Amino acid sequence: MAETPPYCSECYNAHARASDAQVKAAESAGKIPMTKQGTCTKCGKATIVVYYEA
Repeated sequence: MAETPPYCSECYNAHARASDAQVKAAESAGKIPMTKQGTCTKCGKATIVVYYEA
């Protein structure tokens, strides 16, 4: 299943919610954010990341 790019919580709040079109569309559609172990698309930190299933 397709996913939006994953972001760490800091980048998600600072960048993704403001300027990532896929994240904004998922939020507008009422989708629930999901988490998993991964690498942040923005800063490259390996941590728990936030993403949406598309």
